[in-house]
Amino acid sequence: MSSPSKRSEMRNTLLAAIQRKVPATPRPSEPQPPAPTTVAEAEPRRKEPRAVAAADKPKPRKGKQVQFWFHEEDGRLVRELAAWLAGQGVRPTDSLVIRAALRTAQTGAGLLQAYRRAAELDGRLKRHKVK
Repeated sequence: MSSPSKRSEMRNTLLAAIQRKVPATPRPSEPQPPAPTTVAEAEPRRKEPRAVAAADKPKPRKGKQVQFWFHEEDGRLVRELAAWLAGQGVRPTDSLVIRAALRTAQTGAGLLQAYRRAAELDGRLKRHKVK
């Protein structure tokens, strides 16, 4: 086995290592709140008026509630337009789809032809004979 001198030497080395003090590391200083400053005149919170931002975005308006009766093919067209818009990354509602379609519609022969096709399907209107 080991000699008593080696054991005691090893023990002394281990005791010295255990009792050795670790050099103190400086603790991070706590952030101190900024010193209060006195201001001769209060600064406004907003440096620029918000009128510039309001000009970019239209003000939301309240609409009035309207009810439409759709035939099956009209509903199919609304769903088709909504599916296309969804493919463009938006989440459309039927109301927004119809409003967008109204805003892109143009007067002309195409509108008149579509009106006449819709009028043929509409059972509420009286049929007037063309003379």
